[in-house]
Amino acid sequence: MKRASVFLFFLLPFAGIVVIFSLFSSLNRVYIKRKTTDLVREQLKATAAILKVNVLHFLEERYPLEKILDLSTGEEDIYYLALLDSRKNILVWRSRYEGYLPLSKEDVSRTEPWTIISPAGRILNLLEPLSLKTGELYFLYAGYSLSRLDEIIARFDRNFLLIFGFLLAAGILFFFGVFGLQKNYLAKTREAEEERKEKERFREISAFTSAVAHEIKNPLNSLSLLCELILRKGPPEAKTEALQAKAEVGKISEIIDRFSSALKPLRLKKEEFPLQEAVLSARDSLAATGLNPAVNFRYSEPRPITIFADRELLIQALANLLRNAYEAMDKGAVLVEVETTRKKVLIRLADTGKGMGQDELDHLFDAFFSTKDRGMGIGLYLAKKIIEAHNGRIDVRSEPGRGTTFIIQLPGGRHE
Repeated sequence: MKRASVFLFFLLPFAGIVVIFSLFSSLNRVYIKRKTTDLVREQLKATAAILKVNVLHFLEERYPLEKILDLSTGEEDIYYLALLDSRKNILVWRSRYEGYLPLSKEDVSRTEPWTIISPAGRILNLLEPLSLKTGELYFLYAGYSLSRLDEIIARFDRNFLLIFGFLLAAGILFFFGVFGLQKNYLAKTREAEEERKEKERFREISAFTSAVAHEIKNPLNSLSLLCELILRKGPPEAKTEALQAKAEVGKISEIIDRFSSALKPLRLKKEEFPLQEAVLSARDSLAATGLNPAVNFRYSEPRPITIFADRELLIQALANLLRNAYEAMDKGAVLVEVETTRKKVLIRLADTGKGMGQDELDHLFDAFFSTKDRGMGIGLYLAKKIIEAHNGRIDVRSEPGRGTTFIIQLPGGRHE
């Protein structure tokens, strides 16, 4: 499955869920808002009914009109009150805001509550008739604040946005987490498939190489015995050529052995040993073949480290890396630094050689890849193979003209 397809596979369901959730939440919000508004309206109507009874009682008792309004304005949510006669003319009124009584000719004809928008917010207006026992008719006009309702609705909107935002963020994290896991799974699946194909390819190459090596070594052994015979019994003038022939046969045999060893599966024989011992043994094995005296070797180890690994294979891997470093320089220095970090052993092998470009780095560990005239492309491939067989990792950093650094990470390791 392509990356875009995988992304859409997770994105589209997530987008659909967000749309459905938004739709249902919006409908639920409208429903709750309507029900809350109706509830507040009913509460205000009940308050108005109580107020109406009180005012009617005061009118029956013939209280002064101004005093009636003063006695009836204790309700916090009442913004203004007015008492109208039977012709709906204002007799007396009180307002929380001086001079403010929104009542027009159109309003006095209303029979149902109505809402207005004022500088103080939304106000629910009621115009209720008051019939005395004497037959007199009055009208009570009251304005009730809807600020509490607006606060409830605003709080509900804020909570809705917070919940929606939280769910949206959680959903995004969840789906991107699942997408990331799927992406990693596909990447590991591809890596496993590539590794399987590579192992299969090298298994075939190994079988082919073993057969070829077996067929070539038989005549090579015969040639080597023939050279020995000439050296012992041949004429003196043929001994020089016999020595050269024997040396060439040895080179061919060594090349075949190196190819065969590179393609064989590794069988580790782990043991505990000082890491410094392995590094110096690798250096000494190269010294036997002759090292450039103009290249200095330096080893840095803050505290002695003991490692659990295959001694001979690790020495071979380090020797291949050191050989590559020495051959990259006419003069300079090779620095090997080792340390432990987070239950790992870190080995840095740096040289001050000519460095490498990206094209070389891309194929540096490929089998049979070499930029040297006489290189076979086995050393670095085998070093990487040995490190990975130890469940380790090897990386390289290099720039033209600034040298090369190999970084090896191996599991385990402890200070002595």
